[in-house]
Order: sequence, then C-alpha cells, then structure tokens
Amino acid sequence: MAPTRLVYGFGDFRLDAGKRLLIGSDRKPVPLTPKAYETLAYLVEHTGSVISKDELIQAIWPGTAVEENNLTQNISLLRRAMGEERGEHRFIATIPGRGYQFIAPVSIAPAKVAASIPDTKAAIAVLPFVNVTCDPAYDYFGDGLADEIISALSKLDGLRVAARTSAFSFKGKQADIREIADRLVVNLVLEGSVRKSANRLRINAQLVNAADGCHLWSERYDREIEMHDIFDVQDEITLAVVDALKMKLAQAERSAVLKHATSNIQAREMCVKGRFHVSRMTRDGIETGISYFERALAEDPSYALAQVGLAHAYRMYGLTLEMSPLEVGPRAKAAALKAIQLDDTLGEAHAVLAFSLFWYEWAWDISRKHFERALQLDPNNAYTLWMFAHLSSNLGRHDEALAAIARARELDPLSGLIHAMEGQFLLHAGRTDDAIHRLRESLELDSKSRVAHLFTANAYIAKGLLEEAVGEASAARSLSPSNIQAITVEAYAFAKLGRTAQAHNALAECLQTRNHRYVSPYCIALICNGLDRPEEALAWLERAFDERDPWLAFLKVEPKCNNLRPHARYIRLLNRLRLLP
Repeated sequence: MAPTRLVYGFGDFRLDAGKRLLIGSDRKPVPLTPKAYETLAYLVEHTGSVISKDELIQAIWPGTAVEENNLTQNISLLRRAMGEERGEHRFIATIPGRGYQFIAPVSIAPAKVAASIPDTKAAIAVLPFVNVTCDPAYDYFGDGLADEIISALSKLDGLRVAARTSAFSFKGKQADIREIADRLVVNLVLEGSVRKSANRLRINAQLVNAADGCHLWSERYDREIEMHDIFDVQDEITLAVVDALKMKLAQAERSAVLKHATSNIQAREMCVKGRFHVSRMTRDGIETGISYFERALAEDPSYALAQVGLAHAYRMYGLTLEMSPLEVGPRAKAAALKAIQLDDTLGEAHAVLAFSLFWYEWAWDISRKHFERALQLDPNNAYTLWMFAHLSSNLGRHDEALAAIARARELDPLSGLIHAMEGQFLLHAGRTDDAIHRLRESLELDSKSRVAHLFTANAYIAKGLLEEAVGEASAARSLSPSNIQAITVEAYAFAKLGRTAQAHNALAECLQTRNHRYVSPYCIALICNGLDRPEEALAWLERAFDERDPWLAFLKVEPKCNNLRPHARYIRLLNRLRLLP
C-alpha cells in the first residue's frame, strides 16, 4: 500500500508533502526554490523542536560542504514568502546560539481529506522529446517538436501550459513524472522520443496523468524523413491532447491551434535548428543560428518566425558578445520590422522589436507601445514580460518592473534567467538584500549562468561585500573568459578593494582589446570610475553616446554611477537620452 500523503496546515498555509508544494490563502502555490521548500518541510515536520543549524544543513544539503549563509538565506526567503515583516516571527523563530524552531500551531491530515488546490484548470508540461538516435546532431528535432506543440497548446483558453524554459530544464535529467509535475505545478505531462534510422523517423508520444502515472493517451508515428508530413504528426499529437482532455474546440480556435508559421518543411527545420543553436548563447551558437535563419528565409521569404529568430540573434550579438551596436542594432531592428510586416499578429515580433528599440535607439515610448501590443496578443508570454520589465526598470518605474517580472516568474518558475533578471531589477530599485536573495535562488537553478554570477557580483558591490563580488565576477569570467562585462565588474571590485594594480591591468586589457574588436565605452567608464577617475569616466560615457552603446540604457539606475550624478556632464547625458522627467 502506498504511504499516505500528508498535508500540514498552519496559519493560512498548507504544506502538501506529496506534491512538495506550499499553498497560500488564495489556494495558489507559493513559489519556492527546492532547497527552501526542503528547509520549511523539515522544520514543519519537527514542529516545536529547536533544530540546530548543523542538523538543518546536513538534512538539506547531505554530504555537501555549504556555508551557513545558504541556510540563513533560505530562512529569510521563507519568512518573506509567508508574509512576515522584518523582526516578525509568526512561523519560524530564531533561537540565539541554538538554531531555528517552527512555532506556529500545525494541523496534520491525509491529503484525501485535507484542503488542497482545486483542479479548476488543466495544466500541462510538454517535455523535450528525447533523442534516442545515436546521432546527437538530431537533438534539435525533439526540442523543436516540443516547442511547436507548446506553441499550439498555448493558444487554448482552457489549458495552462508550462513555459518552455521550465519544461526544458528537465532535459537530460532522470526525474519522476510526479516530481516534474510538482515543480511545474501541472497535472499532466506530455513526453516522448524520436528515433532516426536510415530514412525513417519514429516518434513516440504519451500523455501522463501526474497524480497516478497512468497514460491518458499514447501513440507511435512512423514516417519517411523525406515526406512533408511532420506537420501532420505535430497536429495529431496536439489534437490527441485536446481529445484526452475532452475539450471542445470552436472552428476558429481549432484553426488557430493548427495554424503553422510556414508550410515549407525545410524552412521549418532550418528555423528549429537556428533556435536550438542560438539558445546556447555562445558566439559559435549565434553565428550558426543566424546561418540557419537565413537559410530558412531563403526557403520561405514569408516566414515571420525566422525573421524573429534573426532579430533575437543580432540583438544577442550586441548585448552579450560586444559586437558593434552600429552594426548589429540596425540588423536586429530590420529583421523585427520585417517579421511584423509579414505577420502583425505575432506577439514575439512586436516584443523583439520593442527590445531592439529600447537597447539600440533608446526609443522608450515606441518600445513601450510595441511591448503593450505584444502582451495584448500574448499576455502569458514570460519572455515578453521579463523584457518589458527590463524597460520599466531602466526607466525607474520599479513597481511596474517588479510586478511584470514576478508574473514572468510565476509563468516560468524554473527559469534561472528570469530569477536573475528579477534580482537585477530589485537591485536597481534599491532593494539590495532582496536582490541578493533572488540571485542566489537563480544560481541554485543554474549554477553555470554567467548572467546570474554577474548580477550577483553587482549586488555584492552595492552591499559592500567586495571580496564576494570578486568571487562572483571571476565565476562569470571563467564561464566566458572574453566577456567584457565580467572583466569590468571584477575590475571595479578590485579598485574598490584597493587592489588598483589588478584594476589597471583590466583597464589596459579593455583598451588593448578595442584595437581589434568592439568594446563597450560604458564598461571602460565604469572601471575608470572605480579607480576614482571621474572625469575620464564621464569622457568615456560621452563616447558611449556617440557610439550608440546600448549599455547607456542603464545610466538612470546604475548604482556604480551614483557619485557621478551631480556632475553637469552626467545630467546632460541623461537629458540627451531622454531619461529625465
């Protein structure tokens, strides 16, 4: 007999031990990282007992050497998640010199009689189809098939679909269906595999009820690779899910779900490959992705999604690989405008245009209009929401930014990038401690995220934890040795620590690198400012304006520039950027 699943009740909350969920008073899951949940569960299960810090650390991180600070941050996160104000201990009490104690009264009931989340709406996660072919070059196909099905199912009003990033976070991992469902807060999981043999392709797919692991539907498809019916397989799987859920589709809704961005199978394949490579966020990946998008457009010049992919690739070139904004900015904008010309109803096209206008032209108002259009067309797109939040944050509209990024995190709870972006927005809103908490959660989700390490270093600098900042900046640099942002943040922290020789060496490295490739003048300005050379810093910021350096978009909110704000030259720059009221 299966063990009884228990639900613990305390205050307005319910802790479902089987589903690994904390449920709030609104009967919705409270977002928690896995380690934060495990900390809470251990304390609740030992209600009334004082648990030492050592015992908690061993229970939550068995066999792993971790700092006590990790536990402290988990406790702080839990207190905020349960609505405790600073100094208020309604649930978790700190026992000085001893540890922690869960002090709220707790009721315990079997899940079958305890209050839990009502299944008011079906929710599904579509996992990347596993490539069981010996050729790893075929990975893109399984990812692309899942991507297309996610896009199709997302058009259904009666179905909530887990965001791609969160669903794909389980790729290559051995995870139980129930664990996946609990982490993504879904009750259905669609999984499958693809196998290529000679000129034949076999696709297996199954829809699983996460509660009991039973298959609601499964099917096998055998096709010749040369045949142009891969779209048919995708449509059959989509409609099979709809049938299994007993959903009735009006003709207009059915047409929308089965609408394909292109009817050209070769163009679709090239676009899928392009997105697969660009998602790696490496120079080689982006270059390869661009070549695939261009080949897709050669096959079908009316393919709007390929133009969107091209726009994103050029945008990333300028923001992560130090390509000249005067070169890549116009290319990103042109591709986005072409995508809108081809399909004005494509939310992704408006979003990437808005982001390009924001970064490369500082056209704040026009950017905002396109973000609003994108969210009108696709209000539950987590990617669009975090990009819109970025615009709001950089303009100093912090409440709006934090509301948008919180919604993005709710839609895509396992996205390390979204957690990292929220950390950055919290930092720019002046909430440094909250920023550090969120960024640590981001690193827990993705310890190899260059962005998360970089943003954490920035938060540590703002907090005055300069040695810790050097460590995080160094981690970011080790993940991308030539990245100028990582070099910049590390150098700034060195300068503030008094290790000026290392800061000067980094500055010389950046200046030398400018002789053979683009290096952001904004980054050089930050190093100069860290070295207490404000006039040089202002001169480099003015050069950044002349070169259309996209990083000037941070000028209103960058904490490292606080000392420069009274300078007339800095104020003039803010006016030229239209960043002052």
